[in-house]
Amino acid sequence: MTVRLLHLTDPHLSSLAGVSLWSLRGKRRLGYLSWWRKRRHQLNAATLARVTAAACDDAPDLALVTGDLVHIGLPAELAEARRWLDGLAARVPVVLAPGNHDCYRADTAAGIGAAWQPFLSDATATPQGFPRLVTRDEVTVIALSSAEPRPWWSAGGRLGDAQREALDRLLTASTGRFRCVMLHHAPLPGQAPGRKALDDAGELASLLERHGVELVLHGHLHHNDERHLGSRTRVFVSAPASSCSRGNPAAYRLFDISREDGEWQVHATLKAEAQGVMRTVEAHSWRLPVLTA
Repeated sequence: MTVRLLHLTDPHLSSLAGVSLWSLRGKRRLGYLSWWRKRRHQLNAATLARVTAAACDDAPDLALVTGDLVHIGLPAELAEARRWLDGLAARVPVVLAPGNHDCYRADTAAGIGAAWQPFLSDATATPQGFPRLVTRDEVTVIALSSAEPRPWWSAGGRLGDAQREALDRLLTASTGRFRCVMLHHAPLPGQAPGRKALDDAGELASLLERHGVELVLHGHLHHNDERHLGSRTRVFVSAPASSCSRGNPAAYRLFDISREDGEWQVHATLKAEAQGVMRTVEAHSWRLPVLTA
């Protein structure tokens, strides 16, 4: 049996068009200015609608969304994002890992627990509700939360000891399955600038390599990239699913995973939008031996 995973990230789907700058304070005012100057021109709701429809037409078994659904985490934004999640989930089951914009401030971090509860539930390994484990056939997806409220100058993240320890246990228990770990922040040391980095990337990378994790998906960097960790683990990030930039068009990835003769066979496809149509811009395959418990 082949399991198809869809990776969507950083849609930043909410609009701040009806928000007054003067009603905001501190970090939210700065975030609004960033949206007004740049992101409202770079990220487009109509693009996201086309990309979402095309991705669902590719008939994935799971949609893995690695965060940053909103801009500055206002209640109206969380409600708007919930409508998008509901529409996506009507066609394919959704697994969500929140991003730093989804936990923009402490009130936002608390708000997503209520507004997006169906997409953050069934996760009881830590008091924060992550890791979350979802399985399809012989594929195990483990969602992590690297997002936490930070000061205005930081877009970084952290997993923390409890979440990494829980991940260690889940990876041990799922040895012999195809394991996909997903989070928002870049998981490798040096992969992101300091103010955007994952504080414990070194610890996470060591854990992933020690367990021989098959696949890692993340967001946050707003471009397409593939990295290798050790001889086994592949790490992917994609451009924002709402990007209307010609130089960095909206994209998503598909991963088709099957098992044959003691090996995992993986076929990865990157699709990007060109003139309103999603086109395959990259496709490649690889094989991995199935680990024994």
